[in-house]
Amino acid sequence: MDALPIILDCDPGHDDALAMILAAKNPALKLLGITTVSGNGGISKVTLNARRIATLANIDVPIAEGAGKSILGAFEEANDIHGESALDGAELPEPKIELSPLHAVDLIAKLIRESDKSVTLIATGPLTNIALFLKMHPGLKPKIWKLYLWGVALRVVIAPLMQNSIFGWILKRQK
Repeated sequence: MDALPIILDCDPGHDDALAMILAAKNPALKLLGITTVSGNGGISKVTLNARRIATLANIDVPIAEGAGKSILGAFEEANDIHGESALDGAELPEPKIELSPLHAVDLIAKLIRESDKSVTLIATGPLTNIALFLKMHPGLKPKIWKLYLWGVALRVVIAPLMQNSIFGWILKRQK
C-alpha cells in the first residue's frame, strides 16, 4: 500500500512537536511539508520550533512560515501553557533546516499541485493558513483527499484550559 501524502499545518508547542515526529516517521504517511501558524506562540517562535524539531528528528521536508495572526486580527500566545518559547522545557538544537522562501499558503498550493495523488491536510493549530489556502486556491480543492483537525470538541464547555485552536476566540470575547 502506498503511503498517504500529507501536509502538516501546525503551531509547534509540545503537542505539535510530537505530531511532527509521528507524521515524519510513520511509514504509512508521506510527509510532504510542514507549515506554521501562530497559536501556541507567535509565528517566529513556532516556526523556529518547527525547524528545531525537524533538525532534532532529521525531518527533511520543506517548512514554511504562515499567518502571524488570525484573519480577524486577534492573537494571544499560550505562554501559560507552553511557556515563553512555546516549547519550554525541551533542549533543542539550533536549526539546520532552512526555511522555505514561500509563504505557508503558497507552499501548501505548490505541494498539492505537484503531488500525483490527492493530499490530506492535517491542521493541529488555528485554521488561518487553511482558510487562506482554500480562499486563494479554490481550484486545488479537488486534490484535497481529507482535512483532519486536531482539537475538536463534541460539547463546548468553557474552561481555562480548553482547546485554544478552535475555541480560543470564545475566551477572548468573554474578557
